[in-house]
Amino acid sequence: MPGLLRAAAPRLLRASAAPRRALSTPAFCFDIDGVLKQGEHVLPQAKQVMQILSGNNPLGKKYPFICVTNGGGSLESERCKKLTKELEVEIGEHQIVQSHTVFRSLVPKYADKPVFIVGGNSDRCRRVAEAYGFKHAYIPADLLAWKPAIWPYHKLTEKERSYAKDADFSTISFGAILVMHDSRDWGRDIQLVTDLVRAQDGVFGTLKPANDAAAWAPERQIPVHFSNPDLLWGNEFSQARFGQGALQESIAAVYKLVTGHELQRTTGGKPTRATYDYAASLLAQQYTADSPASINLRPTGPAPSLPGRVYMVGDNPASDIAGANGYGWESILVQTGVFRGSKPEEAEHVPTVVKRDVLEGIKWALEREGEGDAVSHVPPAQETVTHDGPRE
Repeated sequence: MPGLLRAAAPRLLRASAAPRRALSTPAFCFDIDGVLKQGEHVLPQAKQVMQILSGNNPLGKKYPFICVTNGGGSLESERCKKLTKELEVEIGEHQIVQSHTVFRSLVPKYADKPVFIVGGNSDRCRRVAEAYGFKHAYIPADLLAWKPAIWPYHKLTEKERSYAKDADFSTISFGAILVMHDSRDWGRDIQLVTDLVRAQDGVFGTLKPANDAAAWAPERQIPVHFSNPDLLWGNEFSQARFGQGALQESIAAVYKLVTGHELQRTTGGKPTRATYDYAASLLAQQYTADSPASINLRPTGPAPSLPGRVYMVGDNPASDIAGANGYGWESILVQTGVFRGSKPEEAEHVPTVVKRDVLEGIKWALEREGEGDAVSHVPPAQETVTHDGPRE
């Protein structure tokens, strides 16, 4: 899997082309947290946008779109059902890419090997991993059930014991660590990941010999895969919250302090090319598929070129905008999430345009494509009550 995309967009305002009649129907890619939702609060502007793109507009025209999020923690099929209810339009599996979706590509390598799963609520990420095809997936609760002293600051609840697997980890050699979602206990997860990376042959409770340079060589380290690099993410709070990227940097810093070595790891999610390739493949199929059921959810080979321009709508310059710019898509930065500035040049990665919210962004894009009639009679959005909730 490719590592974190590091190429930054030029720190100059990108020139916008003059409005024109589209050569082909444009497509849209949406972040979820901070764009369509704020925590558990669904933005009314998002519901309006989904109606427009699904064909409920004066032109009666449908537009290809996909949701690409650095969130996760559930199966894509489950997330689609929830989004369908929240956005009040049908969202299919071909219209969702979560941060850990690209971990499906790791299944051939680790299907029969024990993997350590980090992140998410209860055992949901374990169930996702098993649904993907990882046959021997273990989570932190399993370790605490085996040896409570491995993290003495938490006693398993009855619920946690109900899903903890009974295993003797002194006999299990792990093949990889998969951080699938945001951690719910940073201290525990930093400890356990660091333990396993330092372990001899991937066995908890062991330690590589300090004087064995070969054992500490980078290529001998157990593979560590993070599902996204997000340092920050936006919810209802006035300031952005720390995400998996902050956990990743914390683990790397602690590992270096205790070993003197750099943590070797790969990162998926936005802005990595692997995620944008996957999204582009699904979007391309929306142009030609006879029905959603005919779309291949595990596309292989190089990403195809799309017949129309793609607009990425995001709130996070470091993931949404950096990824779109690096991939050659148009980028619309909204002010409902991480980014709270007002001008493109204020962003770390400069977008094509900054708009107040997702509805204003889609209006701008369709007018730019010469299809402004599709949004010519859109009423103002009505706000609803907000509710605090964890990132998904």
